[in-house]
Amino acid sequence: MTPLLWEGLGVGSLGATVNRYQYFYYEAVRQQNMGNYAAAFELFRHCYELNPDASETNYALGTFYMAMQQDSVGVAYLKRATMLEPENSEFGEKLAQTYLYQNKITEAAKVYEQLVKQQPDHTEYLEILLRIYQQEHDYPNMLATLNRMEVQEGASEEITLEKMRVHSMMDDNEGAYRELKSLIDAHPFDHNLKLMLGNWYLNVGRKAEALRTFNEILAEEPDNAQAQMSLMDYYRSESLSGEADSVLYTMLVNPRTDPSTRVELIRSWVKDSEEKGGDSLRVMQVFDKVLALPQKTSEVAEMRAAYMELKGAANADIIPAWRRVLEITPDNTPARLHLIQQMWRDSIDERVIEECRIATEYIPDEPMLYYYYGLAQFINEHNRDAITTLKRGAGCITRETNKDIAGDIYALLGDIYQKEGKIKDAYQAYDSCLVYKPDHVSCLNNYAYFLSEEGKDLKKAEKMSYRAISAEANNPTYLDTYAWILYKQKRYDDAKAYIDMAMEYLKEGDDPDGEIQKHAEKINKKLKKK
Repeated sequence: MTPLLWEGLGVGSLGATVNRYQYFYYEAVRQQNMGNYAAAFELFRHCYELNPDASETNYALGTFYMAMQQDSVGVAYLKRATMLEPENSEFGEKLAQTYLYQNKITEAAKVYEQLVKQQPDHTEYLEILLRIYQQEHDYPNMLATLNRMEVQEGASEEITLEKMRVHSMMDDNEGAYRELKSLIDAHPFDHNLKLMLGNWYLNVGRKAEALRTFNEILAEEPDNAQAQMSLMDYYRSESLSGEADSVLYTMLVNPRTDPSTRVELIRSWVKDSEEKGGDSLRVMQVFDKVLALPQKTSEVAEMRAAYMELKGAANADIIPAWRRVLEITPDNTPARLHLIQQMWRDSIDERVIEECRIATEYIPDEPMLYYYYGLAQFINEHNRDAITTLKRGAGCITRETNKDIAGDIYALLGDIYQKEGKIKDAYQAYDSCLVYKPDHVSCLNNYAYFLSEEGKDLKKAEKMSYRAISAEANNPTYLDTYAWILYKQKRYDDAKAYIDMAMEYLKEGDDPDGEIQKHAEKINKKLKKK
């Protein structure tokens, strides 16, 4: 900005003052640009002493004082800068923004109104004013601002709809109707606008006109989904549930209905039915009618299966429902997992193993599927196959893999290796598990127990076992492991305390092999000898 306020006025003392002002002003700007703000501030203050009527110096000092949180002083300088150079929009904008920051909405609006007068083609000022007036619920000024925007930008659907919204907030239904009607008159073949009018009629209670409008649209465009949904809303508002359901069925079984619209319709209808205590048999009939059509996505089939689970259907019915999902989308991971979990509840047999195998063929990079596959093989004593499966699953683990499932894969792999007598491999698998999930309780317990059985790294085993009982203090198996490790270290009194707790928490079925009982007898025997 050029501070030559008296350029060409001559020489002498006045000219010398001008030259001095120019020198110090440019030096202040230079210091500011270099980041030397303290020096710049002092130089601007000196400039003000030389010429208090220099708008650019008042502006600079105003911004400095605002930054120093001396708001009242800063505003005074900014106001003076704007008064000295009212045509400078930068000064005006800064002052208006400062008022907004101070929540002085009325003062900010006045400044923006002045800016609009100076630069009427800058519609961004009008947009800011519109937001200010909306915040203040000043609806008349909102309408006036929108009208000015319409003059500058030309009539548009967006502005007209906003004017309609403002009239509605003013409870001026006639004004809102005039705005929407003018838009429809300008675009007589736009069904979206006509539908908007019908919905407006419905919202303000002019239901006969709403019905007539919806029917007019559907007469010209029978498959208009939005008009059909609005017609359903009309019937429901009149408690005509039969007519509303008839429209719903028409839309659901219409092959031309957009899949996303169909899904949203069913979701909304099922939710409404459940809230009203609807008939689940009727809901299932609707699902079946829709699924009789060709399906581009599996969302409806998934909703049907999930609804059956919600209503407590038998597994024999739920399993085919998830198979129907997979017929549509064979690589649907959540559906594969749902199916496997449902089958798991009945029996973990060869059929589950086969289903897991098929799942990994369709989705070869999902670790969780390999976990279920390997676990099912292990339960059915196919240990070598389980090792192969779990190693494949471990190879699919990435940074994005859930840490719990990564830990579970390696923990199970370690258990199977141990059962097969591959102790070194078992320990490596346990170590990998604890990398992904350091608090994997069963891994900590098993790792610790097998170390104690070998009589190796008993201090390490003790630490891991202690972490396990800290996590599950009432678990008799974990307490037994800790007691046994203490026993191996010949700390018989301590071992006695923990084995007693294990026996206290022991329930029927917790010790099928009698291992905990044997440990208790050995510990007690040692104490008697002692």
